[in-house]
Parts: sequence; structure tokens; C-alpha cells
Amino acid sequence: MSGSRGTGTPHRPKTAALSRHWKMAVLAAAGFATMVSTTTVVAVTDAGAAETHPATAVTNSGKSKVAPPAAPARDGVDADAESQDGDYWAEHAGNPGPNDGGKGDDRSGSKGEADKEGKGDSGDKRGKGGKENRSASKEGKDGKEKGSASKGDEGKEKGSASKGDEGNEKYSGDRGDHDEKHDYKRHHRDHDKTFVECDPNELIVAIIDANQDSGGDLYLAEDCTYTLTVNQDGNGLPRIIQPITIHGNGATIARAANADQFRLFEVGAGGDLKLSDLTLTRGKTAEGQEGGAVNVNSAGRLDLDHVTVTNNTVDDIEDDDAGGIYNAGVTTIRSSTFSRNAGEDGSALFNDGGKVEISGSKFTRNVTDASDGLGTIRNFAGSLKISKSLISHNTTDEGGGVYVDEGVAEIERSAIVHNVAASTGGGVFLEGQGSLHVRHSTISDNVGTSGGGGLDLEGSAVIEDSKVDDNTTTQNEAPGGGIFVALQQEDAEVAIRDSTVSGNQAPGNDSVGGGIFVSEGSTLTLTDVKVTENLSDEPAGGIQNNGTVNTNGKIRIIDNVPTNCDGSAQPVPNCFG
Repeated sequence: MSGSRGTGTPHRPKTAALSRHWKMAVLAAAGFATMVSTTTVVAVTDAGAAETHPATAVTNSGKSKVAPPAAPARDGVDADAESQDGDYWAEHAGNPGPNDGGKGDDRSGSKGEADKEGKGDSGDKRGKGGKENRSASKEGKDGKEKGSASKGDEGKEKGSASKGDEGNEKYSGDRGDHDEKHDYKRHHRDHDKTFVECDPNELIVAIIDANQDSGGDLYLAEDCTYTLTVNQDGNGLPRIIQPITIHGNGATIARAANADQFRLFEVGAGGDLKLSDLTLTRGKTAEGQEGGAVNVNSAGRLDLDHVTVTNNTVDDIEDDDAGGIYNAGVTTIRSSTFSRNAGEDGSALFNDGGKVEISGSKFTRNVTDASDGLGTIRNFAGSLKISKSLISHNTTDEGGGVYVDEGVAEIERSAIVHNVAASTGGGVFLEGQGSLHVRHSTISDNVGTSGGGGLDLEGSAVIEDSKVDDNTTTQNEAPGGGIFVALQQEDAEVAIRDSTVSGNQAPGNDSVGGGIFVSEGSTLTLTDVKVTENLSDEPAGGIQNNGTVNTNGKIRIIDNVPTNCDGSAQPVPNCFG
């Protein structure tokens, strides 16, 4: 949904009866909730095939075992990684853990061996009224979702442990200086740590207790799948209202395939939820709600570290936002992967007036509504910072990678590549009241079907030390293969410096400005910029200037087809031919 929004899902008054309600729900659902003893985790691969990984959370005696939480892998990062540009982070961003829902996706970066989806089959000239089938967005509509759990989700797991084993589970966890093992019934505490056996009911009870005890640290069973079946107020787990940290230990939290529609987590006022080494999958919002995996209210906080958010969706992709995360509060995302999530706007992440910081993360193969969906990541009137991240192979109507309206967005040392917008802004769309800062980044191989193959800029923007290469438009009269500048505010201006705009195309009939298109009334300032080897059907192929272009420093506008700047309504300084 476009335009102004509220604060997300309305707050509901909570009383002491909440915990009693949950405990009664747990008891009532005991015959339906799944206890996974011998667990199989299924990761959806690039081609949609399933890889099975036998869980290691079962001892020889068939009893669940919580191992000491292992530090998430952070390999593959050079010592000088902090100074690397977007091409480097295209190779290294994302959650490297075994449950990475985007496993095998697009690690080749902006120019590597990744399939050129963005330039090939995705430039299909979808119009505003066009619709296409999306496996991720339609998941769960008929109760036959593709997910990360096996058929055991419906209560028929294969395993060696029976219900009778629940009473005497053995846990071996990180106890500081202690190495000894103890026998405990259900979940148990040790030095303010709660170890949660492989049972969704025990996770529910542990969160209820943590909320009542002013917070807590929860350690999940290694590689367990916690399959949720209980729904309360649109949530599969109790609302987070205290500081709670959940150490996933490679576990997965999933909504059961035959369960009611609900998201997995809601973070309410005062809630501070930290998740690590965990997969969140198959969340699906109830009617009219947002945030298929997590909803963060305006006074809530969320921190994700090495988390995979995959195959989450909303009730109606044409009306409900944020298949992955809806944020109206403060959210921090590190070394995480968002894949195959679906929603109308912000298929992976919708920041609604809040603050979001993303680093070292990957957003791939997420989809919005084809006719009017906005952005894989949408920032509305909030603060958004993206660094050292990869945004690739996503599909929207406008803003294939990032959509910014009313707010400030910073993109640093990141790669936005192979995304498709059925309308405009294949990589990035900036509305008139927003502002954008891009540094040390690569925006390449994106498709803006009707304009702005790489970027559609309608508000103030700065692009520096960056590359805008090999983007394209596909329709007739679709200008700005690389960058489309059409400023909506009188005092707005776009500045590009120390950057290259190269190899972009606007090949449709009567299309102009293969490299850059500047509309009437807009102002663009170039400093030390190369505009080379761009192509359009009609002149000018390099820069089509219908507004004002200023140049400073070393400017190279060469080898563009059919002309560099000739044919523009207004001159471009330091441009010949």
C-alpha cells in the first residue's frame, strides 16, 4: 500500500490474563503441536529443490540435547573488508549458516557468473495492470506451502523419542566455567539462561516466563524445527514486551502448513528482541495485518544476527505489506539473509517511520505485487542505512531493490544488482520528498521496464565513488537506461561525483538517454564522472538533458550511441558529439 500509514498492527491491551490464556492454549493444543525429536531441516535452494540436513539434536538414546551455542561462522571476510566496495560485498554478504534460505543465490556479484535474470526474462514488459504467478507470494494460500520443515509438521514425524522422553531430557549447554551435565524436566534455567527443549510448547512457555521475569536469554535445541500451530491475536508466539534474547543454535521456527494464518513474532512496547543463528519461515499474516515473520511496533526493538528470513508472506499480496519484517520501531540486521518473501510493499522489509540499519546482509528473490508493489526494501518517512550488503534478483512494480519516500536512505559499500521493476527504478526508486546517499556501491544489471533502469530519482540524491553499469529499460519511450532524473521539489538537486555511468541501454523505440536522462526543471551536477558506452534508440545516447546539467573536474562523455549529448534540448558542458 502506498502513502501514509499508521503504526502497523494496533496495540491490544494486555493484562495478567495473557499468560494464563497462553498456558491454556498450550495445554489445549498439546495434541496438535509438534514435538520434533528426530528433525529434518529442509533448505530451499536456488532452483527450488530441497536439501535435507539430518538434525544432530538427538542422542543415541533418542533424547533431545541442547549443545553449547556455537559462534556463527564469519569466514570469508578479509582483514581489510571495511574498506571494500559493493562488488566485494556482493560475494560476502548474507548469513553463511546452513539454513540460509538464499543458499546458492547470486554470490557472483554485479558482474560475475550469476544468471542474468535481471536483463533477460524479467524485462517482460509487465504493465501496471499486469499480474504474474509467484510461488513465494502464493505460498500457503491453499495450505500446501513449500517450507523448511518436513511432513512431520502435521504431527507425523519420524523419530526415536516418544512423549515419554519429555520428562528426563539431558541438556549440555554453555554454563560459563561449568562443564557438568544435569537432568532437567522441560525447559530449565542455569545462571539466568533458559535451555528450551525441541518442543514448540516449551518455547511458548519459556517466552511467557521471560516476559514475566523482566526478560531472559533463551537457548534453543541445536538444529531443531519448532513448528507452531497455536494462534493468538495473529501471532504464533507470545508478544515480546521485555528484553529477550533467543540463541537459535541453528534452529528453525516455522508456522505449520495446516495452521491458522499468523506471523511468528510481534515486538510490543518495551520489547527488545534479539535473534541469532536462527531461521524464520512460513509466517503468514492474518487478514489486514503486516509483517509475515516479525512485526516491530513503534516502541519496540529488533536485532537480527546471522538470521535467515525466508518464505514468509501476507494474507493478501495486493493489499498487505512486509512479507518479512514490518518495522515501526528500531531494527538492526547483521549478516542475515532475506529470501523468497512476499508482500505488496516492502516484500522483505517495510520501514514505516522507524529506524533500520542493515549490514553484511543479503536480500534475494523477494517479490511484491506486480501491478503496484513498491520496493523489496521500502523506507517510508524513516531512517534507513544499508552497508556491505547485496540486494539481488528481486521483483517489484517500482524500486526493484530499494524504494524510498519521505525519509533518508544511505547505501554504502553495497551491490544492488539483477533486480526488476515492472514500471520504473529497477535498482532504486526515490520519491520527491525523500533523500538518498549512495557511496562506494554498485548498481548494475537492473531492469526498469518503463524508465530508470538503474535509478529513478525524483528527490535530492548524492551518488559518489560508485558504478551505475549495464542497467536497461525495455519498453518504447522508456528513457534513462542508467539514471532517470525527474525532480519534484524546486530546491531538489542530484549530484554525481567520482563515479561511472557505463554500458546502460534504453533500446526501445523513441527511447533516449541511454546513460542519463534529465527532465525539464531538474538539475544535475557532475564532478569527475565518466559517462561511456551507453546506448539509446534516439539521441542523445549518453546524456539527454532537458533541464540543467553542471560539470566540474574531469568529465569524460564518450563512446555513447547514437550520440554523446547531441540531440538534447539543453546543452551539456564539456560534452562533444
